[in-house]
This record gives sequence, structure tokens and C-alpha cells, in this order.
Amino acid sequence: MYSLKIYYFGIHPRLLDPVSLEFLSFAALWYEENSRRYIVGYGFGEEPIHKLKQFCASTAHYTCNDQHTLLDIYSSLRAAQHEQDWNTRKKLSLLSVFRAPWSGMDTGWYIIRSRASYPCHLSVVQRRKYSIWLEHASVCENEAELAACINKAKEAHCLAYIKLTNG
Repeated sequence: MYSLKIYYFGIHPRLLDPVSLEFLSFAALWYEENSRRYIVGYGFGEEPIHKLKQFCASTAHYTCNDQHTLLDIYSSLRAAQHEQDWNTRKKLSLLSVFRAPWSGMDTGWYIIRSRASYPCHLSVVQRRKYSIWLEHASVCENEAELAACINKAKEAHCLAYIKLTNG
């Protein structure tokens, strides 16, 4: 039997965009079915929010002003992204081992921070003789998250020492 879906649309004025590392407006579009929330789309900044609004204009929806609900959606998205970043492993191009900065670096494990301030992107990289592997990545909003990521890498790979560098 066909049932009409009621969509919900909400905007939070200031949340961390994990790509740009800026605090931007966050919007989400979702529906609920069988006591579960299904996220149809989300975005940070004016353009993605405008696209979500265009979709809303053509369908029945309610505007959600409950910031707790929007924070819950944002948190679930960030948790899924964090898990994906941690588990995705990528080999960099073969030529990168012969290019700066890697050509002059010793084999070993490195933590690369995108910038000295928070929030920042953090990459756990393994430099081998003829290859470079991006083992893990993370968005760290504070010192505690940075330390947790480093400790998790140490435990996962049985490391005693990791070199920390700013990218």
C-alpha cells in the first residue's frame, strides 16, 4: 500500500563543516518511518541549503525548529563519517614517494595536521621504502580528540613513537 511520506526540514545556524573546517549553517531533510529517521539530504552553507529548500517546495514537509533533533542528525552523520575516515586506507601515487616532502623523509609513521589551530584534519601516514599509505584520517575539534586519534593509531598498529608534523 502506498503511503505519503511527510518530510521534515531544519536548519541549525552554526555547526562544523568537516570538509572546510568552518562553522556554517547546517540543513537536513529527512522523513520518519517505523520510528526510524531516514536522512534524505543534508548540507553546509548557502548553496546546498538552497537546493534542499527547492526540494521542499515541491513536497509536503514540516519545518523543524528543534535544535536537539538537528544536533542528533548532525552527530549521527559525523559519527558515520568518523568511522569511514578511520577505516578507509589509501595508497598514494607511486611517484609521491620520490617527491617533496616524502623524498627526504625516513620510513616510519607520521601524523600530519592540516593546521596548528583547531579544528584540523589529522592524517596517519605510513612511509615505506617505495610506497606511502594514508592509513587513517580524522577531523579533530580539540586537543582531546587529537590525543584520542593518536592513541588509537598507536594501539591499532602497535606503535611506540609517531612523528607529528604540521602539513
